[in-house]
Amino acid sequence: MLIVFRLLIILVAAIPALAIVNDALAREGIALFAAGLVVFSAATVPQGDLSVVWPLLRRVSLAIAFPIIWMVIQIIPLPFTSLVNPIWSTAAAAIGEASNWGHVSVDLGATLRSLILYLAMLSLMISTALVARDRKWAETTFFVVTIVLTILCAEVLIGQIKPFAGITPPAGSSAADIFVAAAILATLCNCAIAIMTIERRLGRKGMEDASTVLPFVGRLGLALTGLIVAAAASRILAPSIAIAALVLGLTALFFVAVFRRLGVQPWPATIVFLIVTGLAVAIIFPHLQGNPAEGIAGFAASSNADALTATARILSATPWLGNGVGTLPALMPVYGDFGSVPQEAPTTALSIAIEWGWPAFAIFAALGLHLFVFVFRGALRRGRDSFFASAAAAGILVVFAEAFCDASLLSLPVQIVAAVIVGIGLSQSVGRTSKLE
Repeated sequence: MLIVFRLLIILVAAIPALAIVNDALAREGIALFAAGLVVFSAATVPQGDLSVVWPLLRRVSLAIAFPIIWMVIQIIPLPFTSLVNPIWSTAAAAIGEASNWGHVSVDLGATLRSLILYLAMLSLMISTALVARDRKWAETTFFVVTIVLTILCAEVLIGQIKPFAGITPPAGSSAADIFVAAAILATLCNCAIAIMTIERRLGRKGMEDASTVLPFVGRLGLALTGLIVAAAASRILAPSIAIAALVLGLTALFFVAVFRRLGVQPWPATIVFLIVTGLAVAIIFPHLQGNPAEGIAGFAASSNADALTATARILSATPWLGNGVGTLPALMPVYGDFGSVPQEAPTTALSIAIEWGWPAFAIFAALGLHLFVFVFRGALRRGRDSFFASAAAAGILVVFAEAFCDASLLSLPVQIVAAVIVGIGLSQSVGRTSKLE
């Protein structure tokens, strides 16, 4: 079991390097590593922990299985001409072969690679959930993730000093999306650690002595320092809609802390939070559109007009089942203006709509809401250590909102961090003596 934990720590510690070297070799290495990690963890985790984790995973099984099913449908040959991409019938006619069979994906290799990468991230999430059943290991893993994210934020601040200018991408560029996501998630994680430190101190009333004051002050000081660094990096890089998403995430953290202190039941508290959040999103977010583009493209923080134009053209011609996951880089040059070769979508939301199709986009929104509610309620019903689940719920909310303004969720480092945080949150959403409701 110790081997598994060390491997997980090594993987998380490699995130800063992956943020710079985000190439195919890194993806293949992570895929092989994560696929084997779940086997190690399942074989070494105590049986009692497995009996808790598997029911948790079954409760979110639809969210886990849907991407796999959809990508398989996009890859396999289908006999329905109304569902397959027109490129296949055009290609068949060009070579003089009549066929009613075709594929949804325009690039089968790209979609297959995306499926393998998704399975790797799923393996990483499951193995993290298994390892994180031990609260001490969950805490250590969460601290490591927070430290790594805070280091990336510190890199942003150092880049503001004139001699070190240029070590981080400029604000507003697509390359800065990773650092924007890191800054926002670091703010949430440091805030969650600060709340955890204060809650544990309040729970030890009557047991205070000099030996407990120093660790409390030290841990709280480190959390507040990390919070200041992360908040400063967010202020430098993050667009207005990302800042609004961060506020929603911080609100979720404080809602959990306050409702738990007041003893409010999980379901009423969750409904109140969803109502408040829904009203805030409906009132505030329409005023945060960063460009004059229509629909979800209007929330894109990128000012790359060529990419916005190309994605709008692709979106207008996208079939119901999408063009195939991972195929957008191949489509962008085809639909771009002459002399312009954009390589990626301005936002994750646009990429999902183009590659997966609008029905899948709606299903993803519903599944994301389901996952958030499940983890949020888990944080409310926990007897202690609720900050793991509350941080995961806030992270899900923030990543979902940020998907409309940038493409950070398409990057491998952000996917790794998200998989680890969600894995910890799922695992710790139910205590050892608690039962799923």
